Amino acid sequence: MQADHLVNESSASTPGHKIAIQDASAWVLRIGVVTSVIVMVVGTTVSFFQHSLTVQYMEHTKVIDSARDLWQGLCNFRGQAIIELGIYLLVFTPIMRVVASMVLFCVEEHDWLYTTVTFFVLVLTLVGLLLLK
Repeated sequence: MQADHLVNESSASTPGHKIAIQDASAWVLRIGVVTSVIVMVVGTTVSFFQHSLTVQYMEHTKVIDSARDLWQGLCNFRGQAIIELGIYLLVFTPIMRVVASMVLFCVEEHDWLYTTVTFFVLVLTLVGLLLLK
């Protein structure tokens, strides 16, 4: 039984091995969350050290509501804009997970039913996100 376990592990590292959708989804989530947290910590650090902002001030200031304002804030290295970028990355992470799953269902599995269902999940998620505003 132990030999079977070793054979299965060694066959997983062969060049023709398919990427597991669960593994890819997990990595997309890990990378997205870690990146988002790092960006938000950098934004918080910039806000406190560069601009000497307090938590109360940040709680009561206007939220950046357009991509243009966000871009200008990032170009000016404003902490609040960097924090909002981290929040957008956090929201974008599950969407990227759905995209990765759809691509893997199509390319790796050649499963057109799951590809179609995942595509509709993506469309519904994006429509819901856009109509939420």
